[in-house]
Amino acid sequence: MGYDFIVIYGAPSNYVSSGFKSSKKYNILFKNKIYPSAMLAKELKENVLAGRKWSYIESEVMKFDEEKAEEFDKLFEKMEKKYMTSQEVFYIMSNSKMV
Repeated sequence: MGYDFIVIYGAPSNYVSSGFKSSKKYNILFKNKIYPSAMLAKELKENVLAGRKWSYIESEVMKFDEEKAEEFDKLFEKMEKKYMTSQEVFYIMSNSKMV
């Protein structure tokens, strides 16, 4: 696809084994202010992120209409909604930051 690197939000315990590292190691800031603990990056080309300061800007594609999403979900077999401890772990990671 021609990409040089990937930036995601995720639980580090799920992605570090696949080569993802803390965004802080690559100097990638969110809104030029913070390093979210759950923001991870992976270089697809060696040293492509080295030596520069980067700013993560969320894509417009991440914005969606929740009502439309709920209508779409109704097209599928209903699943029981349940709480998983991994949701809390991710909430903590995505709302914490490194300085």
